[in-house]
Amino acid sequence: MRQLFQQLEQTLRENQNAVLVTVEASSGSTPRGKGATMLVTAQGRIAGTIGGGAVEFRSEQVAQEVLESGGSREETFLLHPNEVQDLGMICGGDVRVHFRYLAGGDPAALEWVRQERARLIPPGRVFIFGGGHVAQALVPALAAVGFRCVVLEDREDFCRPELFSGVEETRLIRNDDPAAYGDITAEDYVAVMTRGHKDDLTVQAQALKTQAKYIGVIGSRKKTAAVFARLKEMGYTDADLARITTPIGLDIKAETPAEIAVSITAQLIMLRSEKM
Repeated sequence: MRQLFQQLEQTLRENQNAVLVTVEASSGSTPRGKGATMLVTAQGRIAGTIGGGAVEFRSEQVAQEVLESGGSREETFLLHPNEVQDLGMICGGDVRVHFRYLAGGDPAALEWVRQERARLIPPGRVFIFGGGHVAQALVPALAAVGFRCVVLEDREDFCRPELFSGVEETRLIRNDDPAAYGDITAEDYVAVMTRGHKDDLTVQAQALKTQAKYIGVIGSRKKTAAVFARLKEMGYTDADLARITTPIGLDIKAETPAEIAVSITAQLIMLRSEKM
């Protein structure tokens, strides 16, 4: 959805008129229900989908009419039995679709798009400590499913944005600097994947002082036991250590950086879903 609105903004800035087509309600179970959106210009549908089939086909036609008239409108499509089957609906009924006309270059339209884009920014970020191979595979996997990623590294060569496709920000830090953890909130996730025990210990000790909803650490059980023993010596309790998920990710027998990235992404998707 964010990419669709980004494309919409670009379209308007290029002085092209556009129609945002959104499913407002449907009486059955469709592949893309309420909220499904597509973007239509004079060239046709250029982004998004409202599920394909008869309704999408008709909606593209209506969108062209809206482009010609320059006025937003709403349509209700009454589905015949064959169209119900085409859409994958189980109950039949109707689909109500809204067609919002947006004039290219119009300041009011651009402001509306800006506000909508701001609403689409998901709460919470994933703070990834360590910019090695796993982090480089993890960031694009997380970004692809809507997570905002921040990579924090104490090595300049591993802190370059071009290493992390889809990254929101990279920060060159000292792992023992409390300021590096200052903006981690209760909405955020922490993934620890530094280059060794010492750095992992430092990052975990600092992360436990934050309210992060999730702290995951890559590593073996032997490594975990050694780090946990040191954390206890530093005064951290069993309740503190229970906040740490290690090994990080779901147990799918992952071995390669790409596989580990999949396991971590799947775990964070599950956690995010629990909060919805």
